[in-house]
Amino acid sequence: MNPSTPPANLYEGNGQLSVATPIPGAHAQHTDVIVTPTKIEVVARCKYPQARQHYHRHEWQVGSWELAVDLPRPVDPTGARATLNLGVLVVMVPVVESVAEAARYRPAVGLAAGDDEA
Repeated sequence: MNPSTPPANLYEGNGQLSVATPIPGAHAQHTDVIVTPTKIEVVARCKYPQARQHYHRHEWQVGSWELAVDLPRPVDPTGARATLNLGVLVVMVPVVESVAEAARYRPAVGLAAGDDEA
């Protein structure tokens, strides 16, 4: 199954930029988040392919996701945090005044309370 691009909300508050995106079927241990000073990228690999299901109606997918979000302001990738709760990934990164050096950082995707790792 080819990865799909999920919708995303990008918002700013409390000195940070946040990206929230629904990624149904994704598990933290199969999700990579890459943060640069100007972009957030998400790659979630499908753990259980749904190709063999006999759907009568199929309007959304469970599986592989890819997303790249250009940020409107520079951020500090080393301060990034990511959580996956009930199928919604939220990545939060502190805003900075300028990009001193282009660094890439991969925050660990944490599970919020109540999510299981199955």
